[in-house]
Amino acid sequence: MTVPPTPAPRSGEAPWLDKAEATLPPGVFRLLTVLDVTTVELAVFDPADRLVWANPAYRSAFGLADGGRPTFAELIRAGFAAGVGVRIDCGDVEAFLGDVLTRRRSVPQRGFATDLCNGEWRWIHETLLPDGWMVSVATDITPLKRLEQTLRAAHSDALVASRTDALTALANRRWILELLETERGLAIARGRPLSVAVLDVDYFKSINDSAGHEAGDVVLRTLASEAQAFFRRGDALGRPGGDEFLVVMPSASRQHGFSAVERFRERLALRINQATGPAFTFSAGVAELQPEESSEGLLKRADTALYDAKSTGRGRTALAD
Repeated sequence: MTVPPTPAPRSGEAPWLDKAEATLPPGVFRLLTVLDVTTVELAVFDPADRLVWANPAYRSAFGLADGGRPTFAELIRAGFAAGVGVRIDCGDVEAFLGDVLTRRRSVPQRGFATDLCNGEWRWIHETLLPDGWMVSVATDITPLKRLEQTLRAAHSDALVASRTDALTALANRRWILELLETERGLAIARGRPLSVAVLDVDYFKSINDSAGHEAGDVVLRTLASEAQAFFRRGDALGRPGGDEFLVVMPSASRQHGFSAVERFRERLALRINQATGPAFTFSAGVAELQPEESSEGLLKRADTALYDAKSTGRGRTALAD
């Protein structure tokens, strides 16, 4: 492949085209004129991977000086040093080149997306010819990538919303029950204990009736935030509904679960005394998964223990049989 020489343009012009006009067929000359002004970024590399021609759009996008003819590796190193061109997140230009050069020229046709230091995105298509010459075409796909990112963020937000209780930001009923079923399967497979605690605010209806629903919401949010701060990172917390909360505690026996809930009760009482919100207590029932027991069976036993705690004075924790 033979490419006409490219003297350095002056002030954004391409004087080499003026000289080429007298020696090139009209069709070829018109093609080169179009390529020189198109916004599509075009470049040609020789078999030694040295840039021999690039239109102004390519040079601008990748921070190339007019007339410069670096190798591809030199182009990347210069752009990295100047903070222009291809973005290198790893911060190590040689490691980046070591990875890229193993794939570059490995196949006749290659297409991929890459982001630039200025936040823009390009779709680059490389064509490797049989004689070793390479044509690179870069297309601005920034609007598409930004739309993709917006859609991905919207999907993520929708997924979180579908799993989250709006008032407390804990897992909602559907999600906490799915998490329980997952942890149940893991506990059985690994031969490890699993305990759950069902928490219920004492006299919640009276709080709503006497202080209003806003005060009731404060109570629920307080219990949720304090529970998130107290329980282990691996524990799952959810609000199945109303003033009831569920804590799923992997690798915890019933005694460990009981102790954890009682320590949480002490912490919560201390925090409430230091705060200005409504005072409240909670009752709880704790149960440990039995061999081959279903999630429904485990929750039913925890609910029964919660009822026992409520019926024997409230403000206490009861263990399931």
